[in-house]
Amino acid sequence: MTRTNAKRLAAGSTRLPAILLAVLLAACTSAPPTQTPTPALPTAWRGAPATLPHGGRVAELSRWWQAFDDPQLLMLIERAQDRSPSLAAVAARRRAAQAQADQARALLWPQLQAQAQAARARSAESGFQSSTQGRGALAASWEVDLFGAQRAQAEAGQALAEAAAAQWHEARVSLAADVASAYLQLRHAQAQEELGALDQRLAEQSAAWGREQQRAGFLNASQAALLNTERAAATATNSLRRAETEIALQTLALLCAEPAAPLAELLAAPALPTGFAFPQRRLPAAPALRLDSLPAQLLAQRPDLHAAHQQWLAAVHASRAADAQAYPQLSLSGLIGRAELRLGGSSSSGAIGSGAALLSLPLFDGGLRERQREAASAEVDAAAAQLQQRWLRAVAEVEQALQRVRAGAERQTEVDASKREWEAIARRSLAQSQAGLKSGPQRNDTLRTALAAYAGVLAVRHEHSLSWIDLYRALGGGWSLEQAGDS
Repeated sequence: MTRTNAKRLAAGSTRLPAILLAVLLAACTSAPPTQTPTPALPTAWRGAPATLPHGGRVAELSRWWQAFDDPQLLMLIERAQDRSPSLAAVAARRRAAQAQADQARALLWPQLQAQAQAARARSAESGFQSSTQGRGALAASWEVDLFGAQRAQAEAGQALAEAAAAQWHEARVSLAADVASAYLQLRHAQAQEELGALDQRLAEQSAAWGREQQRAGFLNASQAALLNTERAAATATNSLRRAETEIALQTLALLCAEPAAPLAELLAAPALPTGFAFPQRRLPAAPALRLDSLPAQLLAQRPDLHAAHQQWLAAVHASRAADAQAYPQLSLSGLIGRAELRLGGSSSSGAIGSGAALLSLPLFDGGLRERQREAASAEVDAAAAQLQQRWLRAVAEVEQALQRVRAGAERQTEVDASKREWEAIARRSLAQSQAGLKSGPQRNDTLRTALAAYAGVLAVRHEHSLSWIDLYRALGGGWSLEQAGDS
C-alpha cells in the first residue's frame, strides 16, 4: 500500500463515524406530518333558521339541556352517565387503549432486571461432595430505535388512545341524547294517554246515548252500532297508549340502569280527570337558542371526527414504523454482578460481567416487508377516506337536523293556531250544552275534535323537540378537546 493510499484510508476512517452519526440523527428525526384530509365545507348552513342552539360557543352547548327547563331531564341524564353499563364498557376500552399506548412508550427505554440464581448439585467427579453455586446480577437490554420504528409505534398507540377517549365522549353524547329522547317519548305517551282517556269517556257517553235512543226508537240499529264501534276504537286506542307509556318507561329505565317501578313513581304524570277537562299534561318545551358558527368551526368539536382523525394519525405512524423495518436494527445488552461457588469446605467468588451489541440488517425475506409496507399504506388511505366520509356525513346530519328544526317550528305555529281555534269552539259547545242549546252527542263530537287538535299539537311538539335532540347529537353535544383533558 502506498503512503498516499494509506493517508486516504485513514482520512476515510476518521470521517466514517461522523457520517454514520449524521445518518443516524437524520433517521431519528420524525418525518414531516402528512396533511390532514378534509373535504371542502360550505361557508354557511343552508337550513339555518332564526333561532338555533348555542351561539357557536361550546360552553353553551354543553349546558344545552338546561334550555328545556326540566330538572327531571337533567337528573335522568346525570344518573345515566353515572350508572350506564354500556358507557362503563366504553370507558374500560378507553383505559385499555391508554395502557397499551403506555406499554409501547415504555419499550423506548432500556430495560433493567435484577437476577438471582442458586443451584446445589452432587456428582461423582467431585467425590459426591455437595457443590453450591450462587449468582446475583443486573441485566440491561436496549433496542436502540435507530430509524424511529418504535417511536412511530408508540405515537400510533397514543393516537389510538386519544381516539378511544373521543369515542368515550361520543358515547356520553349519544347516551344523553338517547335519555332525552326516551324521556320525551315518556312524556308524550303520558299526554297521549290523558287524551285517550278523555276521548274514550266521550265515546262511551255517545255510545250509551245511542243505545237509549235506539230503545226509544229514535235511532236504528246501524246508527247505534256505529256509535258503539267508535267507542270500541277509542277504547283500543287508549289501551295502546297505555302500553306505549309503559314501553317508554322501560326504555328509560334501561338507559338509566334503574328498576322501572321507582322510576315510574318518580316520573308519574298528573292524575287523570274524573270528568271532562281540557288536557293538563304538557311536554318539555324545545329550547330557543342561537347558532352562528361556520361548519368547520362548529363540527371540529364532534368527538367522532376527532376519533377518526386520530385513527388516521395512528395509521400514518404505523406506516412509518413499517417503513423503518427495512433499515438496520441495533440491540444492546449487558450484565454485571457477582458469582460464588462452594465445593466441600472451600469456596471461591468473583465479579462477572458481559456486554453485547447486535446489529441486524434485513437482506432477503421473500417480499414480506414490502407487502407489510403496502398494507400499512393502504390502511392510511382507508383511514383518510373514512375521515373525509365522516366530515361529509357530519355536515349532512347538521343540515338535516336544521331542516327538521325549521320545519317543526313552522308546523308548530300552524297547529297551535288550530288548537286555539278548536279550544274556543269546545268551550262554546260546553256552554251551549249547559244552556240546553246543543245535545250531548253534538257536544261530544265537538270535544273529540278538539282533543284531536290537541293530539296534533302534541305530535308536532314532540317531533320538534326530537329534532333539537338530533341537532344536539349532530353538533357533537358540546364536547371539546379542552374538556377531554378534564373528564
